[in-house]
Amino acid sequence: MTMRNLDSLIRKLNRLGGDKTPLVRGIKKATIKVQGDAKLLAPVDTGRLRNSIQAETKEIGGKVVGRIFTNLEYAPYVEFGTGQRGEASPSPPKSPDDLYYRQDWVGMEAQPFMYPAAKQNEKVVPKIVGEEIRKELRNLRGRR
Repeated sequence: MTMRNLDSLIRKLNRLGGDKTPLVRGIKKATIKVQGDAKLLAPVDTGRLRNSIQAETKEIGGKVVGRIFTNLEYAPYVEFGTGQRGEASPSPPKSPDDLYYRQDWVGMEAQPFMYPAAKQNEKVVPKIVGEEIRKELRNLRGRR
């Protein structure tokens, strides 16, 4: 998910004497929100998958990036399904990686948790980030 027009807000913050701190804070809050939703949506057998869902916020190439991820090797198979059932699953979109759906194996249906968490927060994330930036703008204006 990408947010537009942030550059102009950051320039405005800089003119008023601010920095990227509110942007980082907003993206961190939004990332934690999506992480929480992914954990709620993750199927639970042992709880290992749910507990492995992590969130991080960092600056890459001058841009602040929030990332929700799991390092479990089987997580993509849960998200996208396997075999014939996985390929036939209607949602989420198929894996962007080269996930092979073997046709000689029934497999399991997709049990998406990451994609729906991101999708259901498409409108929430910009609001969270925008609110943090607006708070900072109000603070900076009040100091003048």
